[in-house]
Amino acid sequence: MSIRQPRGPHLIGGLAFCVMAVFFVIPLFFMIVVSFYQPDPMGFYKVDFVWENYAKFFSSFYYKVSWRSLYSASLGAILVVALAFPLVLAVSDLARKWQLFWIVLLLSLMCFSEVIIGFAWLILFSESAGLPRFLEWLGLWTNPRSLSPSFGAMMVGFVYLGFSIVSLILFPSVARRDRSIEEAAVTLGTPPAMVFFKVLIPTFRTSLISVTLTMFVYLLGVFVMPTMLGRPKDWTMTVIISDKALGDANLPLGAALAVVMLVVTVVVLLVSALATRRRLT
Repeated sequence: MSIRQPRGPHLIGGLAFCVMAVFFVIPLFFMIVVSFYQPDPMGFYKVDFVWENYAKFFSSFYYKVSWRSLYSASLGAILVVALAFPLVLAVSDLARKWQLFWIVLLLSLMCFSEVIIGFAWLILFSESAGLPRFLEWLGLWTNPRSLSPSFGAMMVGFVYLGFSIVSLILFPSVARRDRSIEEAAVTLGTPPAMVFFKVLIPTFRTSLISVTLTMFVYLLGVFVMPTMLGRPKDWTMTVIISDKALGDANLPLGAALAVVMLVVTVVVLLVSALATRRRLT
């Protein structure tokens, strides 16, 4: 007598596959197809098969923008994790009610849209009504000027966007950690200040690397912060793709640039994963 298999998991898996096909596979396929079309000054594109859209990526301008995008996303991801991890450690040692307070606060910060966050930081960095004027009032800055647009302002926006996400990802594993390892390290003579570097970071090394790569991919696609807080020379490939596809009505070039950046991102993630796996083994 055969045992009848439940259909629930198959239905859920089929639904997930359909959702992924509709919202990821089909748009990706359409983007790849359009990337080979001929740009049309009177419209978005002409149906054709050309390689010139991909050839433009290897010009000096797009080459520099690509490296700038990878550098900005990498630096932003490292800064986010470096700032969020110590805070998560501190929050995990608080009483239960204070842990809930910080979790609710982090979740509340995620409710703001990227546009609202960008405008808020734009006001805070402005010369007339923001942080520079406040520092002048304290006597710490004699000749204040606006702090944005700048690369530093863009990095602040990146850190703000990713801080809540990284903190909430790390909190469950950090809160459940075995604190006896830290106590044993202190008992064996490790200074309390060095426990963070010699015990905690090696313990959560895999999680930290994973969340850093996740944040790298997330920041690589951020659009509003580079546009609002960064200078034109700080703009990432996301901004350039939007400018070419919509501003210049050159959808094939924008699609080709997006495909190339997708390939570059996948290669970077694969290389990072292989390097991390070899180091851990």
